[in-house]
Amino acid sequence: MKNLDKFFDPKSIAIVGASPKKEKLGNILLRNIISGGYKGKIYCINPRYKKIGANKCYANLSELKKPVDLVLVAIPAPLVNQVIEEGVNTNPKIENYAIISSGFKETGKEGQKLEKKLKILAEKKKLNILGPNCLGFINPSEKLNATFTSGKFKSGKTAIVSQSGALAVALLDWTENLAVGFSKVISIGNKTVLDESDIIDYLAKDKDTEAIALYLEDIKDGPRFIEAVAKLKNKKPVIVLKSGKSSAGQKAITSHTGSLAQDRAIAEAVFEKLNIIEAKTIEEFQNLILYLNSDEIPGRREVIVFTNAGGPGVLASDFIGNSKILKLLQISDAVKSQLKKYLPASASTENPIDIIGDAAPDRYEKTLKIISKKYSQNPILIVLTPQSQTNPDKVARIVKSYKSKFPALVASFMGGVKVKKAAEYFLQSRIANFENPEEALLAIEKLVKYNLRKGEKIGIAAQQEIRLKLKINSIIQSAIKEKRGMLYWQEAEKIFGSYGIDLTKSLSLEKFSELELKKINYPCVLKADDPKIIHRWDKKAVILNIQNEKELKSAFLKIKRVAGSKRILVQPMAKPGLEMIIGLKRDTTFGPVVIVGTGGTFTEIIKDRVILIPPFAEKEVRGKLQELKIFPILKGFRGKKAYNAREITKIVLALQEIAPENPDISEIDINPAMFYNDGRGFQIVDAKIYL
Repeated sequence: MKNLDKFFDPKSIAIVGASPKKEKLGNILLRNIISGGYKGKIYCINPRYKKIGANKCYANLSELKKPVDLVLVAIPAPLVNQVIEEGVNTNPKIENYAIISSGFKETGKEGQKLEKKLKILAEKKKLNILGPNCLGFINPSEKLNATFTSGKFKSGKTAIVSQSGALAVALLDWTENLAVGFSKVISIGNKTVLDESDIIDYLAKDKDTEAIALYLEDIKDGPRFIEAVAKLKNKKPVIVLKSGKSSAGQKAITSHTGSLAQDRAIAEAVFEKLNIIEAKTIEEFQNLILYLNSDEIPGRREVIVFTNAGGPGVLASDFIGNSKILKLLQISDAVKSQLKKYLPASASTENPIDIIGDAAPDRYEKTLKIISKKYSQNPILIVLTPQSQTNPDKVARIVKSYKSKFPALVASFMGGVKVKKAAEYFLQSRIANFENPEEALLAIEKLVKYNLRKGEKIGIAAQQEIRLKLKINSIIQSAIKEKRGMLYWQEAEKIFGSYGIDLTKSLSLEKFSELELKKINYPCVLKADDPKIIHRWDKKAVILNIQNEKELKSAFLKIKRVAGSKRILVQPMAKPGLEMIIGLKRDTTFGPVVIVGTGGTFTEIIKDRVILIPPFAEKEVRGKLQELKIFPILKGFRGKKAYNAREITKIVLALQEIAPENPDISEIDINPAMFYNDGRGFQIVDAKIYL
């Protein structure tokens, strides 16, 4: 873990590329640091000038000969490495650099070479480097704006970490006229050295930061990211908006497992495991930041909805009714009785509480007063539509007066011109106001879910010694030498068997005459046993329900002719059962992941699957199985017997064990595994191991 305290709270800053010319990046950085009120020492570095404003200008870092906590670099990319290397060699105490300059890997091959050299230099000299190609950072508590964007930035509870400088600028502009502030704003750019995990480690200890909001286009080191978030131990919520989750840029995926476990699904599974709050859109991201800036995380899931309009109340009820997290609070008879004393007969004292359209401000105030006496710890959503008797401005001030009584109070003043002043008042008073009830409830739902899971322990995968079993390793290495991308059935059978998993007993042969001495039980199945044939159905390389020797010979010759397979697999015909897929994939970011779900021919169409991120135990597997659409069937549906979840879990846990011990295995695809609820257990009728 890197010590970044001096990096983000420097007592001295040098600006390489400082300039008196207003259009230059170095001048903008200098002006922003000075105008922001920074109290530390500032050193200008530029061989062209002796002085810039009131600041002495040094030719280079070597000439400075003073300890500096942070160096900001804003010069052309081809000069960056040379300047840093000269500075480090003559002033080795300088360890922290924020490279604002662009022109590195984002520009092509030449830029990639520069960035590679920069990384080698940083590793050799043990430097902390932010960027390159980044906005810089802002530390409001120290009045330090070390970026090239200007504005009035307020202190707040949430830290923004953005891979996109432009998005960070947009968020800062959005908040400028609001009572929304940040503890830190950090642009990480190309992440050559410091990445999101390093910043999370730093923010975990930062006393000013109570929540972390990340915008990421990629995750540099999956295991490190998991470790960094897990070490937070849910003490600070982490919000993530991740782009680049589609598989558009991926190579064609051949296996069922690979198809079902794509980048987006794996990222979402990781976020779920780590109890990260995922924002699906920039709007959700902003709404969550707005909420956290205004309210405490709700401690209860039972929500109160309070409205002057029936329609929005119904929409709110629909949202909560469809939620697996939130519930509508049941209002007690005593509270209903108090409300009925002054509300019109047509009003509703149920939840949502509807004080109807002719409600004047005093009706809001009386209702809030009664509710606050009993239900102040519940999240409350106050909805207003601007009807003829409504005075949105006065109601907004009444709502503000009750903010201290409700730790989780949000508003949805719906409309435009008529609620504009009230909405502005809310945003300047640290009250989260949403355009519609669904947006408000979505933010509450995500934060309640986070809170409910705070006590769960997050497992971190430990470094495991690879225990290569000689027999298994020889099988795999032999296949690699033969340049095979997939193992033969009998090879896969031996590997699974060493982990306590039996495949369907099968015969693999090259000539039909080899069957003459074998006893075949009918009905049976013939399949191509060929590493080049991935999807047998597509290649007409599987024939089912063969009843006798004549049909067997005909099927054998047909597969040889049509599929061109050298080896043919003979299996007993499995009886119908519950078909499931269980697979392993090595993700390029996060490493091994395991999937389990509905199997069979249409598995990629149905897409009923869950993804498990190691390490996991039986309890987590059982919990994940409950998320499947077929779980009611597993549990026992309409009088049918339940399936043995322990048998499914056994296979899933075996794949978790196989992954670290066999690094040359890239994917495993078990589809289908037939499960039975009549005591017969399970039967794996198709299993592929890819290298």
